[in-house]
Parts: sequence; C-alpha cells; structure tokens
Amino acid sequence: MTVSTNTTMPSLPTSLGIASVTLGLSELLAPHGVARLAGVVPTERSRRAIRFLGARECGHGAAILLGSPRLVWTRVAGDVLDVALLAKALRSPGADRRRGAVAMSVLAVIGAADVWAARQQLR
Repeated sequence: MTVSTNTTMPSLPTSLGIASVTLGLSELLAPHGVARLAGVVPTERSRRAIRFLGARECGHGAAILLGSPRLVWTRVAGDVLDVALLAKALRSPGADRRRGAVAMSVLAVIGAADVWAARQQLR
C-alpha cells in the first residue's frame, strides 16, 4: 500500500489573497467589533471607514485570487493606508492605545509579509 504525500500548500500570494477576503468580510460585516479590537472608538464615522476598508480588502483578495499574484503589491499600498488611518484614529479621545499598539504591530508583520511576497513576484 502506498501513501500519497502530495500535499501542495497554497502559495504565499494565494494565502494573502484568502486572508484579504476573510479580513475584508469581517470588516464589512462587523465594523464595530473590528474597531474595538483595534482600539478605535466605534463611532458611525469609524464604522463607515472600516466598511470602506473591508470593501477595499475584498478587492485586493479578489484581484490576487482571480488575477495575477503580482497584484499582491496592492496589499502593500493598502497596508500604508491602514497604518495611517489607525494612527489617526488612535489619537482620538477614548481610544484604547494598548489595543492600538497591538493592532499596529500586527499591521507591521502583515505589511512585512506583503512586501516580501510582492518582491518574490518580481523574480
């Protein structure tokens, strides 16, 4: 009896595309929870912004999964926008800066993975 060991792992761009769709859907469906998790005060304005970011994130995922893996560069641009918006939101009164620091750290790790994957696509 032979056991097949052919287990193919998805490529990093594919994994990042799936992560984009998953994150985007959570931002679209639960912006209040995402805001609180990131340390942002969940106002109507912040929930609207998070929904917009969720739609953008779903777009990144769809572009990567349905188009070219080279489109992972779109995530890098999105990471820059995410960091800037989170930094601004964390200056608001009532923001939970500890949660914000954790969220910012997570964004830095994700951004590094995105840059690494994007650079790999250039080879």
